[in-house]
Amino acid sequence: MNISDMIEEFIKDTLGNSSKLDISRNELANFFNVAPSQINYVLTTRFNYERGFVIESKRGGSGYVTIVRADDSDSKWLREIILRLNSEIDYRSACYIVEELFDRELINLEQVEIIKSAISPQALSNPFRMENKFRAQILKRVILDLKKKKVQQEEES
Repeated sequence: MNISDMIEEFIKDTLGNSSKLDISRNELANFFNVAPSQINYVLTTRFNYERGFVIESKRGGSGYVTIVRADDSDSKWLREIILRLNSEIDYRSACYIVEELFDRELINLEQVEIIKSAISPQALSNPFRMENKFRAQILKRVILDLKKKKVQQEEES
């Protein structure tokens, strides 16, 4: 396990089932004996919207940030993701979204594997370098269909 994985795991363990967590980048960097830029890297790559989190910086907060779980409302989160899929998305970011769909129990493990195969670089390879555009379109269509199902389920409840 590398240091970024350890920092991510520590933050997630500390967050637990809470919806938000205030942390000091500098104190966390000192705790793990790394540069604050390493903490910034972990926050931006492991705690982003695609993975179900929002990072809020506190102005004048001496390096404190708040990690907030993205809205627990699946419909709202799906709507936000759809808006972010207007043009292109790389494979890694798309996989984060697919994994978050699984974590939210909107898709099962078999569907995760099928979607990842459909949006993989091998499946979308073409001579015009349009993989990220195609990937965004495919993922957007999948999420629109999931959102439609989710809304129908909520209306039936």
